[in-house]
Amino acid sequence: MRSVKTWPQWARNVLYIGAALAALFVLFRWLLPVVLPFLIAMGLARLMEPAVRFMHKKWRFPRKIGAALLTLLIVAAIVGAVWFILSWLFWEINGLIERAPELIARLPEMNESWTEKLNRWIEAAPLSMRDTLSNAAEGVMEGLSAIPAKVVGWLTNWLTGFAKKLPYIILFVFALVLSTFLISADYPGITKSLLKPFSKKTRDKILSVKTRLVNTLGKWLKAQGMIMLITFGELLLGFMVLRIPTALLAASLIALVDALPVLGAGICLIPWAIISLASGDSFQAAGLAVIYGAVVLVRGFLEPKLVGDQIGLGALPTFMAMYAGFVLSGVLGMITFPILLITGKQIWESFPKI
Repeated sequence: MRSVKTWPQWARNVLYIGAALAALFVLFRWLLPVVLPFLIAMGLARLMEPAVRFMHKKWRFPRKIGAALLTLLIVAAIVGAVWFILSWLFWEINGLIERAPELIARLPEMNESWTEKLNRWIEAAPLSMRDTLSNAAEGVMEGLSAIPAKVVGWLTNWLTGFAKKLPYIILFVFALVLSTFLISADYPGITKSLLKPFSKKTRDKILSVKTRLVNTLGKWLKAQGMIMLITFGELLLGFMVLRIPTALLAASLIALVDALPVLGAGICLIPWAIISLASGDSFQAAGLAVIYGAVVLVRGFLEPKLVGDQIGLGALPTFMAMYAGFVLSGVLGMITFPILLITGKQIWESFPKI
């Protein structure tokens, strides 16, 4: 059998890229839950490395002390941010709970109002359509009346699932913090040992791919963060104009949903606008429709510029990767497969041209 080194350059390129993408697919598909804390720790250690090196060279701090100090600083910053967010969410949710009796007391009145409007619309319809519309209206009203019970059931299931996963979450955080310190304390030695089995030429290619990939993924995350922040600002401003009491909480949750693939802000804003219109609050319904239109237009204008231009991926390849990811791995695949595509693009560009 011929050695790989005797193959044509294009065949070797295809083999190397195929092997790299296959390894990444296996990683994302099956190994990710196992290695995720260590991958994150490696990334954090890489971000900490300039500061650790500076403390070691300029201030004569041992690497272990510098790594420990920076790890504690990052942990403190994350804990502080999470505490702030949870406190703020608790304040918003507490305000919503205080208003809950008033909202519940209004439900029968709202139900009666919706029923009267539906009956008027049905009576105004042609005689041949009245039975069909009446059955549809009954189904809609039954669905709406079941929403509170479904929400309570969803919250109960979520809290139960969270409680079951709490030991895993604690172990994950512990592994992440400890491995971040251990990797950062000996970052040069670890990276050297990982590259040791390869020749100098292969090491140079691996480092080139790593540099390009980290740069590209950093730009992609930056672009997504900017879009999410802009969306949050639009939603918050619109909700404040509409004088929605839980504007901060609603804007945060909808901006987070909008950042997820496919879902978008419409999955929250459109039903909200329909319910507001059915309740007789046409001003709020129109305002929510305007907010949704603004979010869609701004995202449609900015996303190709911020994301496509930053990482050099067109809309069609990105969509194909998202579709393939959803078919193979669900929502997680929709997020990870575009990253695989970016990785493959960077690997391809790092090899000699065919």
